[in-house]
Amino acid sequence: MIGRTHFKRTLMILIAVFSVDVSAAKIKVACIGDSITYGYGIADRANDSYPAQLQKLLDAKEPGKYEVRNFGNSGRGIYLDSMRGREKRGFRWMKEHKAALEWKPDIVISNLGINDCGEYIKEYTGARRRGQFEGDYRDLLNDYKKANKSVQLYIWTKLSPLAEGQKFYRSPEPFLMQKDLERVADMVDAVGIDMQEPLREVIDEVLAKDKIHPDKNGAKIIAEATFRAVMEPKVCYPHRRWNINDNEFWLCAGQSNMQKGWGEFNATTAEKARVKSEMDRLKKVDVYFWDFNTGETIKLTPENALNKSAFGVSFAIRRAEQTKKKIYMLYVAAGGAPTESFLSESTMCAVDGNGKPVYPKLAAIATNRRRLDRNRDFPCAWVAREYPRRRGNKSEAHWWPVSKMYDSGVREIRRRRYPITGVLWYQGESNATTCVNPDVPTPRDYQEETLRAVIDELRGDCNIPFVMMGLPKMNRPWEQYREVQKKITKEKGVIFVDTFAAGLGDMRDVHPRDKIPFAELAIEAVNRRTKIK
Repeated sequence: MIGRTHFKRTLMILIAVFSVDVSAAKIKVACIGDSITYGYGIADRANDSYPAQLQKLLDAKEPGKYEVRNFGNSGRGIYLDSMRGREKRGFRWMKEHKAALEWKPDIVISNLGINDCGEYIKEYTGARRRGQFEGDYRDLLNDYKKANKSVQLYIWTKLSPLAEGQKFYRSPEPFLMQKDLERVADMVDAVGIDMQEPLREVIDEVLAKDKIHPDKNGAKIIAEATFRAVMEPKVCYPHRRWNINDNEFWLCAGQSNMQKGWGEFNATTAEKARVKSEMDRLKKVDVYFWDFNTGETIKLTPENALNKSAFGVSFAIRRAEQTKKKIYMLYVAAGGAPTESFLSESTMCAVDGNGKPVYPKLAAIATNRRRLDRNRDFPCAWVAREYPRRRGNKSEAHWWPVSKMYDSGVREIRRRRYPITGVLWYQGESNATTCVNPDVPTPRDYQEETLRAVIDELRGDCNIPFVMMGLPKMNRPWEQYREVQKKITKEKGVIFVDTFAAGLGDMRDVHPRDKIPFAELAIEAVNRRTKIK
């Protein structure tokens, strides 16, 4: 009897343990990709590849909850018809892909794309069908959605950088891919991961001698970026259908003259009276403010508007008074931010039908994967000089790197599907000259490139008002830049507000303290274009 009782108790314990194991199944994380995922060149792949280090990070956060498996295969890419010697290059053909599908992962993380560079440019020259890269990647990822309907997908929308000496270093392909990778992420409801930013400033220290594969320290940085992406809650933006007859959405972008609020121009008795008058007008209209710093939208009141864009607020007040609509300000501005910060790298690296750069000087900057003060292609010595001193300052140099304002602001606005009514662009001081003392104008052809590119970037394919504020009077050699502003705005069919001809500005201060005349000039220019009196 004692033996039988002991057997029953043992059996019940085993059943209980088995039940717990089934109910507490681990979250399965599949890392698919090429040699970077595989851990090529890392001596101890089992412990130091990025999937292995990701496992350690997840275990430290929530022990026993996740199981990470490495399904990397060196040399693999997206195109199904691409060849690697005599074998197929596409990851979808690989046994690792089939094994990952059979495992039915809950999370899939993909780093594919870098091995497709040589083929990808053909989509722009006509040698390949445009959209083939997108389609093949979408089909690959949809395989995992079919295997597990609740799978969460993560893809590298910005690929890890290549160091000087690698074949595709300073080639446009990885940057041209970014828009396609972002579209793929939207198509399959995937979360995009930026692997360029974490690695950009340390590429010389964490890449192997082949200038492409990260060592174990680089793999750690990749694992940490992936860990952050997996741990952060996923943000979804539904397709919103705003009634544009009831609302207007103005993208307000630029540097300090767009950034500074009325609270900074509220010192003297005359200034206090001016600010009070503006705030009294604000009480009577509906003006809303979306801030790229926080992602939040608030209704402006005299109590919360003083630290918001003085120029933008005054423009919005007058626009609301005239149209009787709600005016939403989509604010993307930071002191000192150069134009290059508002441009996506795919725009800067755009190519024509022959595969030649549309903006060769911008392409040189974008493909030189170093921070601004080490990027010798960057023409504004003042920005490059000040950047290392102010790095980490979220109100200034934090936003200066190439594409930073685009990624954090412009792209975010597009993800939220805000129907932009028009663009207010108040920027140029950081691009007009090479430095402060002595002041030397940046090359004219470079000025033209940046202005063409930012109009195309911010306006996109929409025929909406684009208002470019001209540089006002000041004791700086801005004459050439003003001429270029006039030329490019006429060429692109956008609105140029000639503040210099209107006599606006302060010869001793780069920040004119009365923003009302600037806002009124902009309103008059928009009225002429939109026929609103």
